[in-house]
Amino acid sequence: MKRFFVISLLFIILLSVLIGNISFAKEDPVLFFQGQMRQGELLFGFVTPGSELTVNDERIAIRPDGWFAFGIGRDDTGILTFKATKRGKTTTSSYNIAPRQWDIQRVDGLPQNTVTPSKTGQKRIADEAAITAQARQKKVDMSLPLCFSLPAEGTITGVFGSQRIMNNVPGNYHNAVDIANKEGTPIIAPADGIVLLAYEDMLLSGKTLLIGHGQDVVSSYIHMNEISVKEGQKVKKGQEIGKIGMTGRATGPHLHWGISWKNKRTDPMAFLENSQKFCPVSQNEKTSEKERGGL
Repeated sequence: MKRFFVISLLFIILLSVLIGNISFAKEDPVLFFQGQMRQGELLFGFVTPGSELTVNDERIAIRPDGWFAFGIGRDDTGILTFKATKRGKTTTSSYNIAPRQWDIQRVDGLPQNTVTPSKTGQKRIADEAAITAQARQKKVDMSLPLCFSLPAEGTITGVFGSQRIMNNVPGNYHNAVDIANKEGTPIIAPADGIVLLAYEDMLLSGKTLLIGHGQDVVSSYIHMNEISVKEGQKVKKGQEIGKIGMTGRATGPHLHWGISWKNKRTDPMAFLENSQKFCPVSQNEKTSEKERGGL
């Protein structure tokens, strides 16, 4: 009798598992996005937890709860095809990348050796770029925070994506946002993360800091006057990480704040707008005031 009861119980458990699997397998993975499919955008998305997700066959890292981040480069064009798979069921969605118009910005008064560097300077720039690129590849074992804030108070003096003409010499596009304020103004971590790079003296960017936030999202801080954290250190949102300065190629004190996903530089202000949907109402109101210039 006891043996019969155990066998019956095992059969019921097995049947429940099979029914659960069959019922779940009938449903295609859910997939939707928070943000716009346009150049320079870093947006959020949601997929049924436990799914595997790719975009144009490139894997996307997902939080345990199903949320993820995805970046589109400033000059990216074409079609993005997302494929979510779970338990043999697949959901596919395709989007055209919408174009954006970019400003032209003239910057004069820069040290000429940072605009047209010597061979020695060019080598140093290349070496430092390699150090930065290597730091960006470090994996961060944490879930991406969904609510970010501005890292410093100040006036927005440079926007993402603008074509730079420096000392009358055409340069690369501006891959961040510039927040100008007096030297020594505190810079805070916009979200939890881990310091990937803390470099004291780069030719172009001066004191340079990179923070990894998980799911391949990295924030960067350059031209700093002081770095207050070390490589490998965990930082909490709101923690002071340094101070605004004008080290490297700069004409005045400001924070050059960048946001990237994998190897794609994206618009920090667009990302911040997408992120605010996940923030408490009090922070949304504070951020809106800052964006209006009430810093």
